[in-house]
Amino acid sequence: MSTKRFATVALVIGLVGIAFEITQVVLYDSHLSMEWCYPASAWNYLAFFTVITNLLVDLWLITVGVCVLCKFSKVYKFLTAPAIQGAIVLYIATVSIIYCVFLFWFIGAYSLTLWWANIIDMWNHLILPVTMIVLWFTVPHKEKLQWSTLLYWLVFPFVYFVLSEIRGLIFDWYPYPFFRPSWVMFPLGIFITTACFLGVGAVIIWLHNKKAKSCKTVANKL
Repeated sequence: MSTKRFATVALVIGLVGIAFEITQVVLYDSHLSMEWCYPASAWNYLAFFTVITNLLVDLWLITVGVCVLCKFSKVYKFLTAPAIQGAIVLYIATVSIIYCVFLFWFIGAYSLTLWWANIIDMWNHLILPVTMIVLWFTVPHKEKLQWSTLLYWLVFPFVYFVLSEIRGLIFDWYPYPFFRPSWVMFPLGIFITTACFLGVGAVIIWLHNKKAKSCKTVANKL
């Protein structure tokens, strides 16, 4: 795939993702609240880690696409730096794993009348994560990542968790059932979530360093 075609695809995927997020925000109060057993609002919708992460991915794809097409090389190099791109891959991949393995079976799919919501869910939890993982292996990186980078990557989800707990204590609303301290599975839920972030992050760093070593070996031979 040519560089311009790659940029165009990234730009289109990012714009489609933004359109999907806007659709859910607009229709959240009038449609999705009927499906959920707790009060729903656009404000609550934007409080989900999944939504924040998907918006982050959409903005990353759009910015990278624009940078390639407009030849903003410095911004492009910053956004595709291993520590930056790796963090985004970690967040969206973990979102996909937790949703597909745990949350989907707890929440379930939307009703047939909300078929569009199921399409958006599929986009957010499967298509975008796969896209970011593919891009992660497509963009060549020669520099290795330090294992300490994983600790920096965990700052964002940790801050999100703390703010969610504070907001929950004030408004008695939590984005995920295992965020509620009174829930019997609260410790286990937090443990599994933390383990997922650590495990996925470790795999990303390990695979990246193997890829970087291969790229460096090939470059030296050339």
